[in-house]
Amino acid sequence: MEISAQLTYGGTNCMLFRKGESNLLIDPHFTRPPFLSLLDKIKPSPEKIKAGLARLGIQSLAGVLLTHTHYDHALDAVETACQTGAPLFGSPSSAQLAAGAGLAPDLFHQIQQGESLQAGDFTVRFLPSQHIQFPRPLSRLASIAAPIPQPLRPPAWFWQYRCGEVSAILVDRTLVFGSAAFLSGAYQGLEVETVVLGIGGLGFRPRSYLEKLYQETVVASGARQVLISHWDNFFRPIRAGLHSLGRVGWTMEHLRPLAERYGQTISILKYNQPVDLVVSP
Repeated sequence: MEISAQLTYGGTNCMLFRKGESNLLIDPHFTRPPFLSLLDKIKPSPEKIKAGLARLGIQSLAGVLLTHTHYDHALDAVETACQTGAPLFGSPSSAQLAAGAGLAPDLFHQIQQGESLQAGDFTVRFLPSQHIQFPRPLSRLASIAAPIPQPLRPPAWFWQYRCGEVSAILVDRTLVFGSAAFLSGAYQGLEVETVVLGIGGLGFRPRSYLEKLYQETVVASGARQVLISHWDNFFRPIRAGLHSLGRVGWTMEHLRPLAERYGQTISILKYNQPVDLVVSP
């Protein structure tokens, strides 16, 4: 086994990939607005973003990548790109965030799902995916399938950060799901080593859904390692430590036997603790 890169978790679905001199950041979320603040418009905090980048040891990035554009994935994306000088890669809805916040046009790259691109030393592919269905009435507020229709300038209401096009992101041989959903058959035979599975909301779906999700994402892609993200209470500040949100214990009680059945290791990502990403010879 060879260590190809390291992954460091920043809370929510924020994760840093390091390989040599190259760094990639997926779904940066450092502002972490408290729950009651969602009753008003929200905006990224440059100070919290600067502090969050420093805690993760980030000085430069080869790219900022978005799985989708809900606020807990995309609120801080443009400011992170501005502070690091990194290009932002994302969907047409991501383009509306970039335009609304005044990101220089040459720093935004609209992705085409299925195409490969190079970001530093990493090979990246955005693959089609979906967002987990929330129970009503939250699903209506979240506008699951809707794109962001026009440039969005913060401060804005959280529900204006619509989902847009959803991607699973393949970074070398690590496949990242920002939401616990899938397109059936889309990840078959990818020769993936690691799946990062965001489990936000998964604790409210039936056990049969968990099994189907695991088969379609982890088993189908050939992964040997499963890392769990998007498990923490993102309404709380990082300085308070990470606390679980949404029946994480129940979810893991059902995921661990699946990993044992199909022969993967499985673990929950911990804040700012690097994990080696290995590649089989």
